[in-house]
Amino acid sequence: MALWHDGLSHITENRFMPWVPEHKEKTRNKILQSAARLFTHQGFDRVSINQVMQQAGLTRGAFYKYFSSKSELYSEAIIYGATQAAGKRLTDAIGVQQVIDLYLSSEHLNSSRDVCPLAFLVSDITQREPMQQETYNKVLRGFIRLLTKESGQPEEQAILSSVLMIGGVALARAAGDSALSEQILSAAKQEAQRQLKAI
Repeated sequence: MALWHDGLSHITENRFMPWVPEHKEKTRNKILQSAARLFTHQGFDRVSINQVMQQAGLTRGAFYKYFSSKSELYSEAIIYGATQAAGKRLTDAIGVQQVIDLYLSSEHLNSSRDVCPLAFLVSDITQREPMQQETYNKVLRGFIRLLTKESGQPEEQAILSSVLMIGGVALARAAGDSALSEQILSAAKQEAQRQLKAI
């Protein structure tokens, strides 16, 4: 399956010493994984650099070796979540039906770990800076491309399905009612399947 993050690239440049690249990359990824989990579940304002580093098992002092600011980390974490964490399950999925099933599942909705930043940051991103919104936009376009390619349907159908899938998870999460949340996920799944000819 084509990766849905085609065209995305890290915002920061590699500034690290050439004799320890593997260790540096591993540490950087630990920070990004921690940040992606915390930001997607709590939003930008409720997460501190200290929390990110503590969850990653690192000290705050190490943070600025990898990122210039919390804002830069947020942007990078969106890409990481979409390509390496939750997004990895979608890129490994076999066919558009499995993408829909994985995305609009109770497991995704209730996961305390890796979740899609598109759905979980849908309200938080509107309060962020242009750089972060641009990153979100790129990830969203990548998701639409994935649905278009895997379904073979026109882009308009993929956009509508993206609204159903991302909006369905976001609304089910906000509902605060497990029965209603399940109904929302089910309705979104049925219509997304219809739009992408997955049924």
